[in-house]
Amino acid sequence: MLHVFACSGRFPSWEALQAYLSPAYTEDGDAVPSPFFLETGLTHYEPACIESALLASPAPLAELLDGMSYADSWLAQACADADAQGLLADTAVCVFAPNRLAHPQRSSLHYVGSYAYDGG
Repeated sequence: MLHVFACSGRFPSWEALQAYLSPAYTEDGDAVPSPFFLETGLTHYEPACIESALLASPAPLAELLDGMSYADSWLAQACADADAQGLLADTAVCVFAPNRLAHPQRSSLHYVGSYAYDGG
């Protein structure tokens, strides 16, 4: 299962987006959950299975998500949902398995939806 999130105007830079998504680490090497982890209840963290995009200005989801993994199997449905919601965004986050989200709708980002995908 894939979860798609989007927003506009929230992150001034790539670094700010990554600070929201990625855990921090203490001097002892212990992970400190990121805001995104806490909001969504993310478990089974695999950083290579979270993809994000940041554009200079809001655009349709199809443009923002161009080039995301396995897009052939899920992008059309996500874009249809986003278009129905009137969504334009400059930031998108895609969370693929094995990452698990206990409550994606609690994210402070707009939750577009969850989609099955063909991971090859």
